[in-house]
Parts: sequence; C-alpha cells; structure tokens
Amino acid sequence: MIETQVRDALHQLGQLQLLTGIEHLSLEELQAFLTQLQKYSPCLAKKQRDLTLNIEKQIFPDDAPCRSFERRGNPEDRARGEELVRQGKVGCLIMAGGQGTRLGFDGPKGIVPVTPIKGKSLFQLFCERAKAASSWSGHNLPLCIMTSALNHTQTVDFFQSNGSFGLQPSQVSFFQQGMLPFLDDRGNWLLEKPGKVAEGPDGNGHALRLFFESGIFAKWKEAGIEYLNVIFVDNALADPFDPEFVGFTARTGADAALKAVERLSPQEKMGVLAERNGRLKVIEYSEIPAGSSPFTLSSTGMFCISMRFIQHLCEEIKADFPLHLARKTAKVLLGTAKGHIQENAQVWKCERFIFDLLDFVRKSAVLVCPREMIYAPLKNATGDKSIETVKQALLLHDRKIYSALTGLIPTERPFELDPAFYYPSDVLRQKLREPSMLDKDYVSVDEETSSL
Repeated sequence: MIETQVRDALHQLGQLQLLTGIEHLSLEELQAFLTQLQKYSPCLAKKQRDLTLNIEKQIFPDDAPCRSFERRGNPEDRARGEELVRQGKVGCLIMAGGQGTRLGFDGPKGIVPVTPIKGKSLFQLFCERAKAASSWSGHNLPLCIMTSALNHTQTVDFFQSNGSFGLQPSQVSFFQQGMLPFLDDRGNWLLEKPGKVAEGPDGNGHALRLFFESGIFAKWKEAGIEYLNVIFVDNALADPFDPEFVGFTARTGADAALKAVERLSPQEKMGVLAERNGRLKVIEYSEIPAGSSPFTLSSTGMFCISMRFIQHLCEEIKADFPLHLARKTAKVLLGTAKGHIQENAQVWKCERFIFDLLDFVRKSAVLVCPREMIYAPLKNATGDKSIETVKQALLLHDRKIYSALTGLIPTERPFELDPAFYYPSDVLRQKLREPSMLDKDYVSVDEETSSL
C-alpha cells in the first residue's frame, strides 16, 4: 500500500512531521509524494539538520586576504586566448536556475529585458555575444545552460520560440540542477502543502558533475573543447568567451581560474577571496561574521576551468561539495491555532557552491578586473544591482568599447552596440568610425557587413 510506503520512507528519513494531511491524499498524490521522498537519503537529512543546529559564522585563524593575483590588461594573454577561441577550444556554461521573483518578474531571470535601447533579455545578450564570437572565430562555439525544475520548461520554450537568437541548434544544450528540502530552525523539512516537500534549487556546486553526467562534456571534448567558461545569467557584462581570461588560464596552467573585483565595502554582499593554508578559498558573504573586513577582493563567480580538471574531478575525485545555509522566504505549510495554513515564511535553504571546487584543484589563479568591464549583476527590483543600474552599466560599457575600437570620444546621447562589435573584424572597426554610425540609438551591423 502506497500510504504505508510513504510512512516508512518518512520514518527512515526522520521526517514524520511531514505526515500532516496524508489521510486526505489521493493515490496519485501519494505516489508523487513517495517519488519525491525517494530522491533523498537519511544521510542528507542528518547532514542538513546538523548544519542547521550548528550554524557558525567564523573566519578560520589562518584565513588571510588573497594576495596571489594578477590584473587584467596583459596583451599576451589576450592573444593566447584569441588563438584558443579561433581554434574552437572554448565553451561556456551559463548558470540560470533561478527565477526573477525578487525583481517582481514572473519567469526565469534570463528572460528579463535589460538593455537600455532594444530591451534585449539577458539570454539574448549572451546568445548574441556567442554568435559574434562564433562568426569571429569561424567555429560554432557551444553554450550550455543549467536550469532548474522551477524554470526549465520556460527557458527551453523561450529559446525555441526565439530561434536561439541566431545560434545553431547544435550550439545550445540544457541540463537541470537538483533540488533540496527547505528547513525550519530545528533542521526539519517542511511541507509546501500536504504531500509535497517544500524545496528549492540546490545551488551551483554540482554543476560540473551534472555537466559531465549529462553527456554534454563528452560531446564537447570530442569536438576539441579544452576550456569551460562559467558565467551567471544575472551578470549582464559577462563575456561567454572572454579571450584574455582564457589566455590567462592557459598561461598560468591553472585547473581553474577565477575573476575577481575590488571589494566596495565590508558590507558588500559578495563572497570574498581568502588564502587558507596556501590554498585559494572563497568565503560566502553570509558566512563572514559582522565586523570582519580584512578582505579586499570579491569573487564574481566567473571561472575558466580546464576540461581535463573537470574529468579528473568527476571520474577520480568524485567530489561531493559541502552544503551552505542561507535564509530565504518560501511558501510553506505552517501549524497555527486555526490549523495548518500555507503562507510565506523564513526558512533555511541549503546550497552547494561551485567555488568549493578550489578545495580540489592542483593549481588556481585569480585575475582581478575593473568592475565596470565585467560585472553588472541583476539582483533587486530597485536600488543597487537593479535593472536601472544594469542599464547604466551596459551604456558605459558600450561607450568604452566604441572608444577602444575607434579612438574617438562618443556622443553623450545614449546608444547600444550590436554585440558583433565585441568581436570585430577590421571591416567592422572601420565601419564603426563612420560618423553616421552614432546617429542611431542602436548601432547595428547590416547583413552585408556582418558576413565579412
């Protein structure tokens, strides 16, 4: 009997509080509940509970600010990376498992329109940059997008309905991250409603393992991909195929290289770069005690990782990254004097983070970059890291691109560049110098020129 199986599963998991309302579930609902519970193990439940009951925000005594880094601006690195991109040896993984909830947007964050003139979405931006890099290199450079159960169908439908914004179908792949139960303050799992555990995406820590297990890794390796650029969908300035970063990674021989920016303040909600026992570490901002401010560099989360290391990590080390706790508001079933009701409440969310790969690398490297060149995240509906600040960052970025390519000072009037100018041919450089080009709000490439 399915109800008995559900009860047995909850007993084994130590989560008998989730029996609430089970007597009212249909056979189909009981089966769905059992299927959900079977995804999880007693070991996971214990690990989550122990983590919740032993919350410690501490800096280890031997943690020190990261001092081993280089700064962006090495032309030799750029030339080396350009050659690797031209050889078709670089792919990109976009972390895109979240929703636009904090933005007041109903849908995947990658669908949010962000560009100041054309209103292009984040996904469109990255696809057009990938298309520009592909045209420039002569290779169909591949993208893969990590979604979650919350947004997978919407994301895939968005790409299909927009023809992947000019990319070939073979260039774009998708895989889903996992989910983990939400917890109360005692480390117990919660219900979203009777017969359904409240859960959320489990972070990006297992992204490389899922990329490997999905079969995408094998396909890309066979195609000659040697380096994987990892970016986040909410960073509007992320370059999927940044040549200098790739060249930096290759020159240093790093298993994984990380892009960093100067920290704005001790209160900034970004992970910090530290050195612990001679190894690079990223400490999540929520795990730093108040008043601890010796750290000067922040992690952008952008990595360039060698495919050889990914294979080593997944086949030989078989690493299981640690869990981290974060506060989140979620819709859960709560017991009240009036009975059980569903409402939004503060819960604990467990996540794994990709930066924990640094515990397993043989060599790492840090490239410090000007923030205005690489980092403009979309986090909030208003204020800092909002759509308005992202638009301003994109405007400034395109002005700098225009000046760098032409040697000219752009007009004060806002304009947006076609991403083809991010990977320009000599013909495009010359075209951009034409006075008529900045008569328009959107500086585009016509069909005749874009094929050159």
